[in-house]
Amino acid sequence: MLPIKSIIIKNFILPIADHFMKTDISRSYKEIKRLKKLSKEEISKWQIDKLKLLLWHAFDHTKYYKQIFISANLTPNDINSISDLQKLPILTKEIIRNNYQDLIPDNINDIQHIKSSTGGSTGTPLMFLLDRKSWSFSNATNTINWEQAGYKYGDKFIALGSTSLFVNKKASLKHLLYYKLKSKIGLSGINMSDEICEEYLSIINNNKVHFLYGYASSIYLLAKYVLKTSGKINIKACFTTSEVLTDQYRDTIIKAFNCKVLNSYGAHDGGINAYEQQDGFFEVSYNSIINMSNLNSETSIIPACLTDVLNYAMPLINYQLGDEYLINQNSNINYAYNGQVINNVLGRTSDIIQLENGITLTGPGFTILFKDIPVEYYCIEKNGINSINCSIKVLPGYNSEHETLILSTLKKQMGIDSNISILYSDEVKLAPNGKRLYFVTS
Repeated sequence: MLPIKSIIIKNFILPIADHFMKTDISRSYKEIKRLKKLSKEEISKWQIDKLKLLLWHAFDHTKYYKQIFISANLTPNDINSISDLQKLPILTKEIIRNNYQDLIPDNINDIQHIKSSTGGSTGTPLMFLLDRKSWSFSNATNTINWEQAGYKYGDKFIALGSTSLFVNKKASLKHLLYYKLKSKIGLSGINMSDEICEEYLSIINNNKVHFLYGYASSIYLLAKYVLKTSGKINIKACFTTSEVLTDQYRDTIIKAFNCKVLNSYGAHDGGINAYEQQDGFFEVSYNSIINMSNLNSETSIIPACLTDVLNYAMPLINYQLGDEYLINQNSNINYAYNGQVINNVLGRTSDIIQLENGITLTGPGFTILFKDIPVEYYCIEKNGINSINCSIKVLPGYNSEHETLILSTLKKQMGIDSNISILYSDEVKLAPNGKRLYFVTS
């Protein structure tokens, strides 16, 4: 039975907050609960119906897709299944940058949206517009998946993320009220030194927090500190995000906290949220359709090619995200989830940089720094004692103010005794498997 607090927040306070914030979380929550009861065939029909509406919107209101359909001698009526998406060309980040204005619908003023950007988890940030309905659906999806791990809306949780990344940057009043509603305690997951970890343990115990959410490497480092110091902490579930949850990370977290670890994967630009409720099976959010036309064997590795059927603010159809998915068709046929399933996400693994001054840095937090700066690629790499190189491939609009922001932010996280060099280059550093590197321990 839900506690009274959770019932009041979800049924009374959240709808009021949606009204004033112009969001749709409460309605999305109810819709997802309804969709979870449908058959796979019914979900597929729901997705195709939503896709058709999005395609007509893109055809009627954007210059880019009007031209795409005309050039291909198609109309949205020619797309009648997910596999039909292969009739349309792939959309890349470079294409989005080169056609940004033409991807914005001419009725954008009638669509509630926010200006957003990717975290650049592959070292390549991207600006885009995000429909508030898509944002709300993603938030509701997160809540429902957390609830399956014992969380109740309104329960206190620690969020180890990019909090306090920038110098002198404070959260807006709107965000503070939103965090208060969710009982979120935001802490920085970037610097996870022993001193910081000890401080966080005190915050968790003093506030009687039982749920942790954040970067996989940050939660791992906190767990590692608990094991090293025999610290006491009562955690019911950990929700990891932004990076691949390695076996080492998972095993250490479970050993330290003896709790459920719910691994998640998400990308706002693709509208996707996927939760690993059972090992080896990521349940994909209903609003994001993966083009799986490239499946050619029992087990396939395919590029993440997504369509968010709820993002009317900037339709991104057949959008190639930059990640890769492992798909096992035989296993997924019998898996008890009525939406799409991926079995593994390849990439998004970053190093942990340990400095000689005692500071330990994680990679995902720095993606927030670069997502709003005009750079095509970045790579932070340790190159000596308390020293890093930050390699940047800039885009038009980059200036000295951006360089100052980068230096001051890195200095804040690394300590005053650190050395930071910014290198401007067109070179992109690649791992042996061809993936772009963005956070590297030498």
